[in-house]
This record gives sequence, C-alpha cells and structure tokens, in this order.
Amino acid sequence: MKKLFDFNCLHLPISSLSQRLLFEIVASFRMFPWLRRGCAALFLIALAGWSIFSGAAFACPFCTAVKPSLSERCDESAIAALAELLDAKPGGHRFRLQKTLKGDELLSNNASLELPQDVVAEPAPGSALKPGSLMLLLARRDAFSDDRRLHWSETPLDELSYAYVARAPSLRKPAAERLPYFIPFLEHRNPLLAEDAYREFGRARFDEVAAVADKLPMDSFRGWLESDRVPQERKGFYGLALGLARDPAERRRNAEFLKRQIDQPASDFRAGFDGVLGGYLLAAGEPGLELIEERYLAAPLAASGDVRHAMTALRFYHEYGREIPAEQLARAMRRLLAREEFAAEAIVDLARWQDWESTAAVVELCRRLESKDAPIRRAAIGFLLLSPTKEADQETARLRQQYPSEVAEVERRLSKPLGGR
Repeated sequence: MKKLFDFNCLHLPISSLSQRLLFEIVASFRMFPWLRRGCAALFLIALAGWSIFSGAAFACPFCTAVKPSLSERCDESAIAALAELLDAKPGGHRFRLQKTLKGDELLSNNASLELPQDVVAEPAPGSALKPGSLMLLLARRDAFSDDRRLHWSETPLDELSYAYVARAPSLRKPAAERLPYFIPFLEHRNPLLAEDAYREFGRARFDEVAAVADKLPMDSFRGWLESDRVPQERKGFYGLALGLARDPAERRRNAEFLKRQIDQPASDFRAGFDGVLGGYLLAAGEPGLELIEERYLAAPLAASGDVRHAMTALRFYHEYGREIPAEQLARAMRRLLAREEFAAEAIVDLARWQDWESTAAVVELCRRLESKDAPIRRAAIGFLLLSPTKEADQETARLRQQYPSEVAEVERRLSKPLGGR
C-alpha cells in the first residue's frame, strides 16, 4: 500500500508565473497565521526550480499583515517604554520615562533616559520632534555584536495612541480576551491605530477570530469593502470576516452583499478578492461554490487573476470550511486541469486533498502535454506516485521508462520509493 503524505509543495520554473502572481505569493506568506496551511505550494513554486510534495508549510491568502503589531514589537524588545520627549538635539534625544512596559531592570534610571543619536536605529524625523512629544521607545539587542549593544527605535504617538499602547492587553492573555480590545480601532481615523488593529487580527488564528465573530462590526465591514478610502490590502480580511457571521439573517445578508461584490466588473487584479470569495464560500455554502466554479474555474476565458483568487479561496475552505463536502471542492478544482497555466498547481491541490478520482484526468493530461510541459509532467509524476490506483501504477511505469531521472528525483523527494515501484 502506498504511503499517504500531507502534501504541500510543488516547485515549478519561476518563469511559469507572472510577476504579479509572485508579488501576491510573497505577500501572502506574511499573512494570517490562522490560515497558514495548505497554500505553501504557491510560494515554493515561485522560489524554486522544481520539486514535489513535502511536509507541512504555512501561508495565508487573504491579509497582508507584513509587519508585527505594536504589542509584538514590545514583546520582542528587551526594553519597551512610553516616554515624553524633553529635548531633541543633533547629538541625541532626552526623554522623561512615564511608563515602562518591559525591561525595567535594564534601565539605570527609571525617571529619564538619554539616547545618543548613534544608538537610535529608527529615529523619528527631527522636524516632527518637539518638547512634549509622546513616544514609544523600544530597545533590541544587537545579536551580532560582542557586547550585544542595545539599538533603539522611536515611534511618535499622540494622546490617543499613547493610551492605546498603554492599555493594550498582554500577548499572554487568551486571544478571546485580547481581540475585542482592538475591534473599535479597525479603520480608526488615526492611521497608526487602524493599521495596528488590523495587524492584531493578522496574527490571530482562524479559530480565534471566529470565536469573536459575534463582536465584529458586520455593517462596518460591508461599508469598508465598498470604500475607496480603505487600503485595498485590508479588504481580504473584511470579506472573509463577513463569512463568519453566526446569525442566520446576518449570514444571508452578508452572502448577498458578497455576491454583489463578486458581480461587479473589475480589472484582472483585485487585491483582497480572494478574501471576498472565501467569505462568500463560508456564508453561502454550496451555492457559493457553484457560482465560483461556473464563473472562474469552468470558464475558459475567466481572468487569470480571478482564477487564482478562486483557487486560494478553495484551498482556504478545504482547510477550514465545514458545510461543503470535500469531494465537491475537488471536483471544482479539477476543472482547472483544462487550463494549462493552472494545471500543475491544481494537480498539487488534488494530490494534497487525496482526490484519487482525478487519476484518469491527470493521466490524460500528462500524456497530452508531457513532451512540451515539464512542470505539468513533474506534478503528474508526484500525483501518480501517491495515487493508490492501478491506472496510476501503469502510467508511472510508462513514465519511469521515458523519464527515469525525473521519476527518481520525485521519489527521492518523497523520502523513498513507494509501493515497490
């Protein structure tokens, strides 16, 4: 019997992907930890020459929380303190310490602090500094110096952001207690708070966000999705969050709203559209999958960007959705075997989902394109090595005769030959 793996990665030549896709993939790898399984194939496709399946990896398709939140930055620092600027001179800055959040024992003077200019890693612009300015001061050890010197950063605050940082719940508290604190600051008029609150949700797991779904402002999310003032990269989260509504009436309202968003004409590239599709699958269930399959996966002329967003939404739902049967998701993904530019990625997903009903389609595709499309051939080899069907055995034997080195390399990457083949 063949050993079954948790498949996550297939490497293809980087030239087979557009620059736009590469940007999306690299960005997505810094997203929500709660979505970080099942999409690593795309990242590895972009970065490596070629390979086959391996162990668990992580990525998130919907949100670009690239930088750590303020709470994370404080937690990762040796010293974190809230302070008032007393004076800013060319040689450095002098502060009155008002509240030490971390590292009190490392400060020689708990009342004031002087920072020479040469130890400030990210100084605030001098023109923006004046006595009385509020600051978040963070110090990190230089891991590459013998004396592990402290390097400081200064983040300017106003009174509101000062209070926000001072009152932010500890990372050591359960997410169910932390996340509600940040909800009122989503899309706040203060850009620092709006971005930081978004990042807090970006660092949370899916189950943690779902647990506070009844506290999320669904009306606001719908408005933000339609607003041109909201950064486009945040809209993936708001679209997905609409799918988390628990109240049946709210759920239907969100499904109808997301469908209207899907129906709107747009260019090939729609940042956050994968989150809209993922939220629609959560809210609408099987009818949502039928629409996405018909409009993007089964449509030969569907825009490439929209197709990739749809693939990402299906991967997400396969991992976290509960209502749509896995075999229906696989059937929808199988549609992309008819589009050569998506076939290799679709094969990887079908193998990772253990959809061995796709074996005949993969064999047919491999025979039709093997001589001119190495990425599809290599993806097919990996699928066939893992498929527990007689048809897969027969096709693997044929491929072993024609492409012995490639089959051997895929087997090596699968740790060992399988089933005595």
